Amino acid sequence: MMRRAVALAAWVGDGRPVTATGVLKPVDIPGAMAAMGLAAPARVRTAADVEALHRPWVAAQAVGLVEVGLGRVKATGGTPANGLEPWWTALAAVLRAESHDRQAEGASALCRMLLAVLAGEPPLDDIEDLVNERLHNAAGGWLIGAAYQAFRRGVMPVDAAAELLGEFGAVDDEQRLTALGRWADERFAAAAPQPVPADLAAADLLNRLVGLAEREAWDVVRQWLAGRDVQQAVAEVLSAAEQARPAARVAGIDLVGGLGAAMRPLWRSALKRPMLAPHARAALASWDAPGRAASEADQCWLAVEYALAVEDLEEAWHLVDDFGGPRVVDASTHPDAAALLEALNTAGRPPCRVYQLKVVLSNVRPPVWRRLRVPAALPLDALHYVIQAAFGWHDDHLHLFEAGRQRYADVDFKFDECDDESGARLAKVLPNGGTMTYVYDMGDWWEHRITVERVDELDDPAVDVVIVCVGGRGDAPVEDWNPEDGPNTRPFDVDAINHRLTALFDGL
Repeated sequence: MMRRAVALAAWVGDGRPVTATGVLKPVDIPGAMAAMGLAAPARVRTAADVEALHRPWVAAQAVGLVEVGLGRVKATGGTPANGLEPWWTALAAVLRAESHDRQAEGASALCRMLLAVLAGEPPLDDIEDLVNERLHNAAGGWLIGAAYQAFRRGVMPVDAAAELLGEFGAVDDEQRLTALGRWADERFAAAAPQPVPADLAAADLLNRLVGLAEREAWDVVRQWLAGRDVQQAVAEVLSAAEQARPAARVAGIDLVGGLGAAMRPLWRSALKRPMLAPHARAALASWDAPGRAASEADQCWLAVEYALAVEDLEEAWHLVDDFGGPRVVDASTHPDAAALLEALNTAGRPPCRVYQLKVVLSNVRPPVWRRLRVPAALPLDALHYVIQAAFGWHDDHLHLFEAGRQRYADVDFKFDECDDESGARLAKVLPNGGTMTYVYDMGDWWEHRITVERVDELDDPAVDVVIVCVGGRGDAPVEDWNPEDGPNTRPFDVDAINHRLTALFDGL
């Protein structure tokens, strides 16, 4: 598979035309197949239907061998890095393409589970039973859960997973692990989260949570809380958080916040602790006075706290800007405010980047898409509103984003295994460009493919980027359409879209 991806990139060279869906035009299919040493089928509707071409095509994009832009693809001139990551990145991309984005995580997890089962050299006729048994008996966790759901729902049968692993060189014709397959299994096993010791101290727990994705963090928290009195355990967490570094303290605050209003008495007790009081006031206000803004002093204090917690100066700059800029740090009573301000000034403001996005509504004919320019620092919750404005919708339904193995949604709706979209900036989710999925209306399942077409760096890092629609095509469907309401589509009107975007962000 990877050899074919490299050969395909070499054939692409300085550029080839692509269709609106980002695949090769039918006239170029024979040449691309010949470059990989394969024969082209006689009759083809689209290159996406030719599995032997589409899989290495997806893999080549995933590992950065080719870049697909507006109407054209070109080779980057790069080569895949050594190690397991590019290999798994390519495999995961193919899984996403073939199992629908919303099920790709489960299919990926199932492939990892299959590697572990095959490492035990099972009888060939027992592989599916052994996978089923492993999934039933394994300890909880997002990986096991995702694999189990993929297996039970038939997203990817075990024999299909084995076939795909064979194309990637991990399994041979007799469904035995190759040297690559064993290496991959060992690497994944070594990287798997370790069980949480029953006697793990609260301070060590907080340090362990730093840097984990939300769902992985909650796997750890659930293990740690098992068999403990929750009130006593949370009291220990808050005591440890008071003395912790900002990143660990915020992890503890998130832990307690995730346990809900039942923790009110402990939040009230935290009001007497200087390093916890601003967090406690914010938590209590979320139940007792929803919508009420924190005091200016607390906003300044929390701006410093969260900027220090990310331990990344570029992200710290964006967080500080969200709160009002460096003047907020200068006015803060946080004990580390002066150190943060000095670090920010020394590093200098990060470059201002603009992402050009093509947002395509999937499975709609004729095609419906919008081209948008937005700041790279835009959080996904704001991008949601931008897309709503671009298609003329009214935010009447649930939504989620998916990039790679990670999902993001509005934290208030408690989607399983989703991180908070308000804390995920576009540049962090897609740091090197690429694609992600946005789904709106879980009933109608309006799925969008979001592709980063280009990234521009502005000369002045302090400039405000205007969010704007610069192009598009197709009339967007009307949500919750009723025949009595008139037409079931809204005509594409770039001026109307930009008017809505201006009104949206002028009101923030």
